[in-house]
Amino acid sequence: MRLSFKHLRKMVDFPYSAKTLAERLTNLGLEVRKIESFGRLEKVIVGKILTIQPHPRADRVNIVRVDIGERILSLISGASNIKEGLMVPVALKGARLPGGMRVKKIQVRGVESVGMLCSEEELGLGEDRSGIMILPPDSPLGQNLSQALDLEDVILDLEVTPNRGDCLSVIGISREIATLTSYHLRVPPSFLRKGKMGPAHLMNIQIQDPDLCPYYSARLIRNVKVESSPLWLWRYILISGGKPINNIVDITNYILWEMGQPLHAFDYSVLKERKIIVRRAKKKEILITLDGVKRELSEDMLVIADSTSAVAVAGIMGGENTQVQSYTQDVLLEAAYFNPVSIRRTSRRLGLATEASSRFEKGVDPLMVRKALDRASLLIQEIAGGKMEQGLWEEGKVPWRKREISFRPSRARRILGNRITSPQMKKILTRLTFGVEGGRIWKVWIPSFRSDIRREIDLIEEVARVYGYGRIGAELPPLGDGEPPEDQEERIRGKIRQILKGLGFFEVIGVSFSSEDIFKKAHLPLKMGIRVRNPLSSQQEILSSHLFPHLLEIASYNLNQGESHLRIFELDDVFQKVPNLKEKLTLGGLILESNFDFLSLKGIAQTLLEGLNIEGVEFISCSCPYFSFKERVLIKKEGLIMARLGRLSRDLADGFEVPSSIYLFEFEVNSLCSQSRPVQRFRPLPRFPALERDLSLVVKEEIPAQKVRDCIIESAGKWLEEVKLFDLYRGGSIPAGYKSLAYSLTFRSPRRTLTDNEVDRVQQRIIHSLKKLGVSLRQE
Repeated sequence: MRLSFKHLRKMVDFPYSAKTLAERLTNLGLEVRKIESFGRLEKVIVGKILTIQPHPRADRVNIVRVDIGERILSLISGASNIKEGLMVPVALKGARLPGGMRVKKIQVRGVESVGMLCSEEELGLGEDRSGIMILPPDSPLGQNLSQALDLEDVILDLEVTPNRGDCLSVIGISREIATLTSYHLRVPPSFLRKGKMGPAHLMNIQIQDPDLCPYYSARLIRNVKVESSPLWLWRYILISGGKPINNIVDITNYILWEMGQPLHAFDYSVLKERKIIVRRAKKKEILITLDGVKRELSEDMLVIADSTSAVAVAGIMGGENTQVQSYTQDVLLEAAYFNPVSIRRTSRRLGLATEASSRFEKGVDPLMVRKALDRASLLIQEIAGGKMEQGLWEEGKVPWRKREISFRPSRARRILGNRITSPQMKKILTRLTFGVEGGRIWKVWIPSFRSDIRREIDLIEEVARVYGYGRIGAELPPLGDGEPPEDQEERIRGKIRQILKGLGFFEVIGVSFSSEDIFKKAHLPLKMGIRVRNPLSSQQEILSSHLFPHLLEIASYNLNQGESHLRIFELDDVFQKVPNLKEKLTLGGLILESNFDFLSLKGIAQTLLEGLNIEGVEFISCSCPYFSFKERVLIKKEGLIMARLGRLSRDLADGFEVPSSIYLFEFEVNSLCSQSRPVQRFRPLPRFPALERDLSLVVKEEIPAQKVRDCIIESAGKWLEEVKLFDLYRGGSIPAGYKSLAYSLTFRSPRRTLTDNEVDRVQQRIIHSLKKLGVSLRQE
């Protein structure tokens, strides 16, 4: 299954590169076999054939004069499909083609050739080497071929397992990406009002074997203009691995690739008595298929027939006599649901495997049949100028009924481990478009496109693959049948996400790998990095030791996209040598905003700690090299390091090409878990009023604000309820080497109302203690 990276981006606006997306899809169970560039061609331009003359001294070779816009070239070609007036790709002298060939000026029996007309295979755009590649007639003359056809793209080649027929389409893979990223899936429009049934005198449909074809529908589109496809459609057909034929056939192939529903277009004028009969083939019935092969059919094969003979092998390939050709005016467009077993059996016996049979064998989405028919009808009207006949011809019923499966979260945890909580499971299933309801035992409603989901264990597998097999650890199963409570780490993770999202942050998800280049830009010592023995790529050769480099990469990307306001965080493991391998869960955050300062950053940290019920922390100066030396701090409690936060240093800002106004924080989640109280203590409302005092102090630069705060608390006694730093000022009347700190002090007694004199005495005691520290009152 070949997919366009650009097309996937149109369906889901995900933030990944092609490499990252390939890794994520592979981890999701959709193996990406290879990633390849498509359509990048230098010195290959669009030309127009003016004249063709036989070579005077060589057989089966022609002298071709080609207009390339700026001048006319004389070329030698032996291709049999060239005609005057055709638009063709011309490789100029010096061009290097994808296969490694370099185009040179040559002489063929005395006649000079200064370039080369190219086939699809020579350009790396397809497998056809039978003749010169014919371009759409509206191709811009003289323009570089890659630009003219908007060819440059990245192709992901996926290996889809037999049970995942829903992923044999762009929409199917985009749906998986939307699940992975929680981003919105933009499904292309396909809505047409059902309207009344089409009149019988225009078409009559009969299904003689509903077991093999439970549903068949068709639309009639008149006065179409069959010609080459527009460039965008032509390009997508090439990327999907197909060969452009004409606009009608290309639309049916495009819908198959985009929506996973095979369609077939008949020349309506050729169908005898305006009938479509879905029946088993007659004994030794003969049909010449679109590939020109005469095939003998057997009685267990399903065919589409008119009133006299078979016109298509159902779900596999159409017949040659009813194909859409250049003179076709009216098109009958077919969309049906065929029995997968029947299609597989017929395909094997005929030795005829097609893109259509592959999808029908694996099971198409029953509810996509009509949508695909409607979308193709809309595209034909738009591209081929046809007019749709009012009404829809259909027979039978779509073979789908709403299915539900009972799901026990407790059983899922016994199989997958206790790390996955019930809310996480529900979120995963909902993102996969399953309907979920219930308490201890859930009812899960299965969407129409997931025919592979039959049992509870299938749902558990879905939870596992989206959650990530790599995140499921080895552990002993819990005893008993009850659901085990969430562990402390999961509770803290959930609380962190809740608090930060409430503060306006968005969560980002990365990989636990980095590159040597990132380590150097982040000024991290390479000797402390843990190298991977067999990395998938040079971008994943070292285990990440910090989260901030990844956050800075995301900030750089967003700035390049014009996004200058960011609040993002990431929860992931980092790996360090101290001296042996140490893995620890870390919370990293980044803020890029105007009018944001260090005190605002400190406020975010305090809000997070308060939300986790962590008290009694101290903010002290630190020496983290990736922070500015004027604005950096370490958070500790009882000697345990909780976090580091500060403003990004200018050196790192230059290395990552981001502004130095970025603020960062990194919390050690294990420390947060160990210090967090699971239950917040209740404190009754105070019975007596409080008295407040403000202290404006002049402090030496080397004395940290935390030390001043500690001195105030120590000397104030039991009546001091709260100390807040509300202002920091430098300059003006403040001498050089000093700063002004303003604190708000709240006093209260739990037993009586305090008097002003009592609080004044405490304030004088505080001032006296501060003088010993070298701190004086600020004089206005």
